[in-house]
Amino acid sequence: MSYKFRTVRVRGTDLIGTIARKHGSAAEIFETSKDPSTSVVPVYFQATGEIRFFDRAVLEDVVTPAG
Repeated sequence: MSYKFRTVRVRGTDLIGTIARKHGSAAEIFETSKDPSTSVVPVYFQATGEIRFFDRAVLEDVVTPAG
């Protein structure tokens, strides 16, 4: 089973991290209310070694340059 890390940036900040996933499975999503648009996902920051939770709406994919 392939495993891919998804690098994301927190909108409006310089914070860049990786969606924290268990190996070989989808990211865990934590519902914060009955409205699925308020779900949060864990993001791992390698520089500090911490995992922080963010609403999916404030995360954007970081595209790495090809080459």
